[in-house]
Amino acid sequence: MNRNDVASIRKELKQDNTKLKLGDVVSIYVKGDLKQIIGTEKEYFDRMDAEKQELYIKNFKKLLTGPLDSKVFGLEFADNKLGQNPRQKVLFETLKTEDFMEQAEEITLKIIENCHYEGDYMVSFLRGEVYKLMKRESREDESGIDDIVFSFEFFMGSVNPVAIPKTALKFDFEGKVFKADIPMDVTINLTSPLDGFMFPSWSDNSADVNKVVYYSNKANDPNTEFFTQVLGCELHTTAQTEKEQFLEIVQEVAGREIEPEKIARIYESVNTIIERNEEEESPEVPSVRLKDMEKILQTSGVENTEGLETAFLKVTGTEKYEFKASNLIPNFKGKSIKIENNSVSISVSPQDLKNIKQVKKDGRRYLLIEIEEAANLEGFELSTEEF
Repeated sequence: MNRNDVASIRKELKQDNTKLKLGDVVSIYVKGDLKQIIGTEKEYFDRMDAEKQELYIKNFKKLLTGPLDSKVFGLEFADNKLGQNPRQKVLFETLKTEDFMEQAEEITLKIIENCHYEGDYMVSFLRGEVYKLMKRESREDESGIDDIVFSFEFFMGSVNPVAIPKTALKFDFEGKVFKADIPMDVTINLTSPLDGFMFPSWSDNSADVNKVVYYSNKANDPNTEFFTQVLGCELHTTAQTEKEQFLEIVQEVAGREIEPEKIARIYESVNTIIERNEEEESPEVPSVRLKDMEKILQTSGVENTEGLETAFLKVTGTEKYEFKASNLIPNFKGKSIKIENNSVSISVSPQDLKNIKQVKKDGRRYLLIEIEEAANLEGFELSTEEF
């Protein structure tokens, strides 16, 4: 699963989309302190008013929004070589069952049993179908084009926090007295789900029942109990962890002190792998293996790579480990990275690292940044001094 796979489903989640058919919506209110279900509602999406439809659409769309391996994860079922993972079976039954509410309640009870959330919360479920265009094929006589359409059936689950309104003091104009206003209704926050998922996953223009799309509202800090106990999945690593491991290997080989232009070249080399994969329209997720890393370091100016294999094995635990290329670098389109110490912090784009040097003069360190035009400060043009 890559970001294009996720985006292709997310863009279909909108009202009045003829390619999208939404059916059952089940909402379950959980009393957090009692760990009990105190209210359940089942509706058909088409019978909701437009405002309520929009709220649910935004809620479930949020589950497919965010960086991959940071907030949105494509997870495999644990110990599932023979397709015997019990949680996968539950999810598949939920997808196909006629009694969607009963299955939704079973999943909610699993959430209550294994996960802890502050206060009350609502678990919402949606079942639907998207008609996806697989590919376009020209007829032999070129008389027209046939569209091959695939029906993608899915369901989603979302855990949403509940906001308890505060008691306020109000003035009663009729009785001319002040009294406490105790609101009875609570508010469901559908814009910031705590956890969520979609089953099955969507990858390379097809459904993948061996994977689940999992969403966490905390970047690089997924809810372990949710994806292991509720979904029965395993998480290999987050994007942040992979990047840290990659840079640790670079430090082991190149040393802790390194020129900014070398870091820039490393990022550019990894980005080239990603771009080449996109150009070839390969369904495989672009990765960086041991041999790839050796080429990247040599191309970036790190001449001695003798300790690479040892460092790679030490950090990853295996010579066969494959880093996801997209996890190793900042997004080159507008993303910035920080250069900082105790007294200064500046942000630059990865491409501009080659224009930065740390120099030493008269026993003092300076950060030297090459620029083409004069810099401005609060509307003033900075004066130029000879270094």
